[in-house]
Amino acid sequence: MEVGLDNMSLTRNTTLASLTLTANQVSAGMSLQQVTDIAVRNSAESAASWVRSLFLFRDDRLLEDAWLRAAKAGDDATANALAWAARVWAEPRIARVVEDTLVDPAGHFDPAGFSTDVVEHSFVALDVGANARKGASTLLNQAASVPLFTPEKHGATIVGASKFLPTAQFVPAVIEFLLERIRGQVSPAVAKRGDPTELALLWKANRWFGLTKEEFRAAASPRVEVPASTRAAVPAHLRLLHEEAQRRKQVVLQGAPGTGKTFVALQYVDWATGGRRDNSNLSKILAELPSNERSPDAVAAEVVRLGLSAVWDIAQFHPSYGYEDFVRTLAPVPSANGVNFRAEHRILSLLSAVATELTQLGSTCDVILIVDEVNRADIARVFGELLYALEYRDAPVRTPYAVEGDASMTIPSNLILLGTMNTADRSIALIDYALRRRFTFISLEPDATVIDRAGWVGTSDRDAARRLFDATATLFTVEDNNAALAIGHSYFLPSGNATTEQGSLRLLARRFAYEVVPLMREYAAEGLVDAAKLAAVLSTLGIDGVSGGQEAVEVELLAELAELAAENDSANND
Repeated sequence: MEVGLDNMSLTRNTTLASLTLTANQVSAGMSLQQVTDIAVRNSAESAASWVRSLFLFRDDRLLEDAWLRAAKAGDDATANALAWAARVWAEPRIARVVEDTLVDPAGHFDPAGFSTDVVEHSFVALDVGANARKGASTLLNQAASVPLFTPEKHGATIVGASKFLPTAQFVPAVIEFLLERIRGQVSPAVAKRGDPTELALLWKANRWFGLTKEEFRAAASPRVEVPASTRAAVPAHLRLLHEEAQRRKQVVLQGAPGTGKTFVALQYVDWATGGRRDNSNLSKILAELPSNERSPDAVAAEVVRLGLSAVWDIAQFHPSYGYEDFVRTLAPVPSANGVNFRAEHRILSLLSAVATELTQLGSTCDVILIVDEVNRADIARVFGELLYALEYRDAPVRTPYAVEGDASMTIPSNLILLGTMNTADRSIALIDYALRRRFTFISLEPDATVIDRAGWVGTSDRDAARRLFDATATLFTVEDNNAALAIGHSYFLPSGNATTEQGSLRLLARRFAYEVVPLMREYAAEGLVDAAKLAAVLSTLGIDGVSGGQEAVEVELLAELAELAAENDSANND
């Protein structure tokens, strides 16, 4: 919806400070001339028509509004934000440039737009003549003084934005300000229609502050404190992990495929967050914050507001994973002059900074980082100088990249690093020795009781799963020097949504044929499992040979399991 009620001077270098000072000094009931005199004295504006457009009048008498109230309350930050809103509201050309040049289609501030040259070009397109350059400079200086952004300068000329600053805190006051302006200067009937937040969005107020419509709506709602998460007693199967996590701060869960390493790590997160795993995920918290508020201090404040007992995230290592993926990096940032590079946090640096902020806020919240497949990356390359920081918690270490002007980084004591490691993957080293001495290692073994306790449809499918597990276990022994390769219990747990025992058996046979048998055949091809023993095990399961196709394996195994189930049913009935 079109904004702006009058054409004002684009070249008068009015500062927001002078406008806020004027708003502080004027009072409701003053005449237009009285307000103009004060504005002129403060170098705010020099024409009565412009003052009329900036402030709220009725019959040439000043009305109190949100802007005046903020200024008189000494809330200069909000008053400056509303002074900016008043400038955008009052001048259609300024509104057009702010909404179309400074902002991307989603509503976020666009780094490439925050340049005097770019804004000048936009004003030229609006046919403002020789005033375009000075108008561009004035507009960006006002935006910087709200402040909406931290400017990059070449001399006195703004050439870009190095950082955008939080603006969501101004939204309630902006909505109140606009509702009063719509009621007083446009139409009382319009102001009475609909939700005030949606009216503000009709006037594109979200774009004045670099927010998407969703972020604007979220900021309009009061952010209430949430009851604190409560933890139950530590479950018995997590007690060792918890004790070592608190003592050593970094733990690796190691074991063969299917022993539930990642599952146990997430179980620990479930316990640590008091059952609020989803709400406590760092990525989710960041996604729900406005894009210009995704900083460690804002995250920490949100964690405290939500009453979280832990905040967590997960990273998965792989052979090409490096320091720039895990710790800090130089990220490309578009600008009016092309692309600049800015140092940014990656997951370890960000969680460390959040953990530090939480400590400063007096929070006892744990911060947990799960590193899945920790041995699949080049550990020395990924951690770099932070191997020292892992051992000496809370001690600053200098990094190659300065984030927010600080090149040092600490890994604080309230950050828990929880890794998982597949001991069966012989294509890579088990783990870097320098890292190994800094971690506690907890081994997870294949556990048949997990299969017995699982939620099976009946007894036949449970017994079939246990039989398959026991049969494959005979291939992995200490004597054969391959016990570390043993196939874990998770391969033999219920999967899918079977509602009958026959359906459950079918899924079990398919999983064995397409997941377990190929793995065992690969072990045999590499000489890690005796091929003759594998053929014998498969034969006991009704599977002929070791060379049949997967479909044949599934069919043969299902027939065998179904026959055994029928025999068991017959025996039970007798």
